[in-house]
Amino acid sequence: METTWVAVAGAFLVASYVKGTTGMGFPLIATPMVALLVDIRTTYALLLMPNILMDALQIARGELPWALWRRLAPLLAATVVGVFLGTKILVTVPERAILLALAAMILLFLASSRMRVGLRVPPGWEPWLGPLTGLVGGVLNGVTNVFSPIATIYLLALQFQKRDFVKGLASIFLAAKLSQLAAIARWGLYTPPILQWSAALTVIALAAFWVGLMTQDRVRQETFTRLLRFLLAAMALFFIYRGLFVGTPPH
Repeated sequence: METTWVAVAGAFLVASYVKGTTGMGFPLIATPMVALLVDIRTTYALLLMPNILMDALQIARGELPWALWRRLAPLLAATVVGVFLGTKILVTVPERAILLALAAMILLFLASSRMRVGLRVPPGWEPWLGPLTGLVGGVLNGVTNVFSPIATIYLLALQFQKRDFVKGLASIFLAAKLSQLAAIARWGLYTPPILQWSAALTVIALAAFWVGLMTQDRVRQETFTRLLRFLLAAMALFFIYRGLFVGTPPH
C-alpha cells in the first residue's frame, strides 16, 4: 500500500509541474497514471482538491481578469451544464469514440498550424461557439476528467497572449472542477482516509506547481506556444492509444 501511494505522489509531482509551466495538463497526465494504481472514481476524487487550488492560484496571480471573465461568461456557464451532463453519463457511455474524435480534432489543429493555416475565431462566431465549446468540453470533462484539449484549441484560436491564455484556461478549469466536485459528491467517495490522502497529495502537488510557475515566468511566448503544441501532440497520442488499445476504463 505504501508503494502505491509513493507512486501516486510521483504522478502528482510530474503532472503538477507541467500544470505550473503550461497552465494545463494536470488531469491529463495524472488521471491515467493514478488510475493504474487505484480505481477510477477514487482517482477523480483525489485529483479534484489540488486541481481546484492550482487553478485558483493561477487566476489570483496578478490582477483578477474581470474583462476576460465577462468575455468568457457564456462559455463558463455552459461548462457547468456540460460537466453535470458528462458526470451523469459517465457510467453508461463508452469513451472510445470520444477519445478518438478528440485526437482527430487535435491532429487537425496541429496540421493546420504546421501548414501555417491560421486558426482564428471570427468575432461573429464567439457568441455561439464559446457556449458550444463550454458544453462539449464540460461533457468531456465529466466523462474523461479531461477538458484541456478543446479549451486550449479554442483559446489559441482567440489569439490570446500567454498571460490571458493561462488565466482564461485556469478560469475554465476552475468552473469545470468545482462543478465536477458538486456532481460527484453524491458518490460518497470523500471518506476520512481519502480526504487525508488528498490533503497530503495537495501539498506535494502545490510544491511542484510552484516550481512550474517559476519556469513559466521565464519562458518566452514563442517557446510557450511550442510547449503547448508539443503537449497537444502528446494528448493526441495518448487518446489514440487509449481509444484503440485500452478502451473504456473500469468505473
